[in-house]
Amino acid sequence: MLDFIPRDPYQNQDINNFINGSCSPLIQDIKSKRARNLLRGISDPTNFSITKTALSKIKNSCDYSDYKKAVTYVRTNKFFKDNLVGQLNNCFCPKGLPESIIYTLKEICQQIDNNSNQLVKITEKAISLLSHLKNNEFNEALDCCHTLIDEGGVSIFLIRKLSFITNRYQALEIDDKKILEKIDNLKIRINISNASFIEEAVTQLSNLRTAHLAVHKRINDIKDDRPFVNIAKSFIKPIPSDEDEFIRTLNGYYSFSLFDAFLYIQITNSMNLPFIAPYYIYKNHLQSLYNDISRVDFSPEKMYLTIDENTGYYYLRECFLFPEQSNALKFLSIHGHYYTDWKNTPSLTPFAKNNIEKYFNGISRLEHICCAEMDNVEVNYHKYDKKHCGMLENSTALIHILNKNEGDIGKDEEVLFVKLMSFTRDIGEICKNEYLERIADSAEDLSLKLVARCLVSINNKKQYAEYEFRSITQEYCLTKFNGNLNKLLKHLFEVSPAVAEHFILNCNETFLSTLFHLMDKPVDALKVRADMLHWFGEVTHDERYIDRAKTLRIDIQVNKEKGTIDDSRIYVDSFKFTQWFEDNMVSKLTMTLDNLILSKNKSLVLDWDKKNSNIGSLDSVIEHLLACYHEFCANSIFGIASYLGRRIRHGTFGGTAITEVSDLAKNKEYLHLFDDRDFKLKFDTWLRNYELMIEDLVKTSLQIKSRKKPNGLITTEIDSAIKKQHANQLMYEILSVYSSRTGVLRLPIVIMDYCWRLAESDLRIIRNFLSEKKATHAVFSYTPKNISTLRKREYSKFTQEINLVTSKKFRLMSSWFNKPSYASPSTDIYLLFRAVVSEIKESVSHFTPCIALDERSFLITGGTYYVIYDALYVLIHNAARHGKQNGRILFDVSNHEDRNALKIKLCTELPSVDELLLAQEKIEKALGDADDNAHVVEGNSGIKKLKKMERDGSISNIKFFTNELDLLLSFEFIFELNSRGKYENIDS
Repeated sequence: MLDFIPRDPYQNQDINNFINGSCSPLIQDIKSKRARNLLRGISDPTNFSITKTALSKIKNSCDYSDYKKAVTYVRTNKFFKDNLVGQLNNCFCPKGLPESIIYTLKEICQQIDNNSNQLVKITEKAISLLSHLKNNEFNEALDCCHTLIDEGGVSIFLIRKLSFITNRYQALEIDDKKILEKIDNLKIRINISNASFIEEAVTQLSNLRTAHLAVHKRINDIKDDRPFVNIAKSFIKPIPSDEDEFIRTLNGYYSFSLFDAFLYIQITNSMNLPFIAPYYIYKNHLQSLYNDISRVDFSPEKMYLTIDENTGYYYLRECFLFPEQSNALKFLSIHGHYYTDWKNTPSLTPFAKNNIEKYFNGISRLEHICCAEMDNVEVNYHKYDKKHCGMLENSTALIHILNKNEGDIGKDEEVLFVKLMSFTRDIGEICKNEYLERIADSAEDLSLKLVARCLVSINNKKQYAEYEFRSITQEYCLTKFNGNLNKLLKHLFEVSPAVAEHFILNCNETFLSTLFHLMDKPVDALKVRADMLHWFGEVTHDERYIDRAKTLRIDIQVNKEKGTIDDSRIYVDSFKFTQWFEDNMVSKLTMTLDNLILSKNKSLVLDWDKKNSNIGSLDSVIEHLLACYHEFCANSIFGIASYLGRRIRHGTFGGTAITEVSDLAKNKEYLHLFDDRDFKLKFDTWLRNYELMIEDLVKTSLQIKSRKKPNGLITTEIDSAIKKQHANQLMYEILSVYSSRTGVLRLPIVIMDYCWRLAESDLRIIRNFLSEKKATHAVFSYTPKNISTLRKREYSKFTQEINLVTSKKFRLMSSWFNKPSYASPSTDIYLLFRAVVSEIKESVSHFTPCIALDERSFLITGGTYYVIYDALYVLIHNAARHGKQNGRILFDVSNHEDRNALKIKLCTELPSVDELLLAQEKIEKALGDADDNAHVVEGNSGIKKLKKMERDGSISNIKFFTNELDLLLSFEFIFELNSRGKYENIDS
């Protein structure tokens, strides 16, 4: 047993006097005179800093046993009852001491026995609290929390139960603000901020909106040995692997409260672990009370509104909130062993092994687990039930089989494994990577090989894993589907819709563009991606996929109009950004979002100029989102700064700008020109200034703005009107996405999408700045005097070639600062208009309109600008077919006077008054007819579709009028800018 002292410090002494008597006996029991004097020298017993300093000096200069006695003195003497070091029984959350103090099991048990009378009172109040929670009597339970505090029962137990009530408020959709007020008042009363790490761990592990396995990993990856860290790790892994882990975890709980230590000992006693000697409580009544606690059962039927295929997963996430209950502990020991990050799978203790073997008895082949719709689900505590299991139980059953067989599956089970992906969850994260690799290598069925490689790619981001996934995708597609990825997707959907969805999410534009045997050029990746998304959206009736497909198709046309579809090179590593988000931001952001949503504040006043104010939940959300954008830009590993480092500071920019220019002067064809001293001086001076300009660009302007780089053109602040518009929309988008239970998984995707939109305004500034520099520093001119016409031509040719090279280089370098085509859907509405006109010109060859546009710019963001595209397509396509072929088209956009919307007006010219009146008659009839048969995909079904778009809410206030004098047919409609908040970016 772990023991840092040579003997029991309380042997041969009256421990009751030690605890309940005066200070003098305690002081006298400490052998070290220095330790006694340091304790007596604590001038203010309420001062945490003074007390902590005194104890630290005792630790560093005295015997460890005297240090432990000194800490016990502070924690048992009422003289220190208001000190944040904490007592054995507290009325507020202690801060505790920064490092673990190791007491033996015997020492802690002795304290339990000597404080048994007080523990009986605390335990009785805890039982009353649990009884109310069991019956969903939350107001009464919160009242019991106050009586528990009155008895000195502030504990990890209490913090867990407060989280349990908060979860019920959300899961049961309770609308009683008094409950929230009581929770807030309780947290204030117990000073929960003293234990913010514990509160955050409890909240994030049980929050159904967080990425559970990512929270597991963050906690497991903490390397230090602080008491609170050991407590948090026990939430994930309630069964200690050995005596050392048990003692350290026990001391973590003991550092918070004696009641928590008592509960932890009782829980581990029930496991019959071989390395822990059974402890029998001296006071039988206290043991009896604990037995009452363990028999309270929180039924999933009362915890959740409905029992469905996901309930077992939700229940697992909350089991650690009530581990004293035998059913919860058993469920956690079985499924928690398998449902964890495979790199941190706990060792199998006899207690867990026995539970697992009984639960999965007879489950040895894939055919033994459920591969059908889960309609009649129950949460099974004692034995896996194929007929009534949910997703979690099915997933752990699959991992159980794979572990037993070390990743080997029979040839007759290959197709079944693929189908099981629709009835399991997170297999790529919880299954050992070596088993998935083994399945992929040995599989004969190509669909299984593809699925296995897809699963491997989830946790393995190495180039080799991506290469294997890319190889099997191309092989399968070429051999079975003639290179058609959409046919491959349809086949996968027939086998398993879940596999098809996972495949389509993996096949983003970046990945597809690397399928060199299937894609001739990068733009093909966009087209294929759009086709896949559109088909999947139709077959699943999920309009988000259809919307994204439309947006991609429009992106192709818009980028074609801009001429930049393959020029984008600036890059942010999405995987590393997501990892940073999961490691550093998700817990903070989800907690503040929860608080914001629970406050049900319908009016949000967004002030992006606030910095670190932390006045309320909204301010905290803003602070966290600003931190995300800062990392997106300034992180030197994965952010825009890393791109600038690679391409700009490490010579690519300078080399591109200068090398060919200086080399041209060395060309044999022009060497003789430099015999002219005047010309040589003029060119050398120009070249030196040109090089200095490039150097200044690299060192000062093409940087992330900071104190060291005040002239950097990329800023991490929301410092412009367009950025504030994007930031506001990000807030609305996050609140929309986060409202679902799985919303937190989408947060990094949505945030990165909007970070690109924020950065685009700075990228535009850089491109304009480069254009200015080119005009002022990259144009060489020389006018020779008194020379022959032939020599003048030679000077002129050299000058033209130099300027041609600099122009080409600046176009290239400017293209590096285009947002990637895969980053986020946004465009200027006038560019959108030109893209529509260009697309229609391709299909209607005789359409050559005279376009009239004003100088204003309106940037449309949020992924639903396809709404405007569709509306414009309808109107301009009609003009191409029925209007004057070379007639005028007038397009005007203005802000709506009364709301956050754009007023869009389009006028087209007709050949004659007769045709104008005929068109008016047809349009009025179309607007009056039913629109049920209007096409909803390609946008060329005419006025009926326009009417349907109005009925669906995509646009509003359609107005139609004619001008016989000017032969103009005019349409006007309203596009609501805030409708963009409904869009969900489905790329990952």
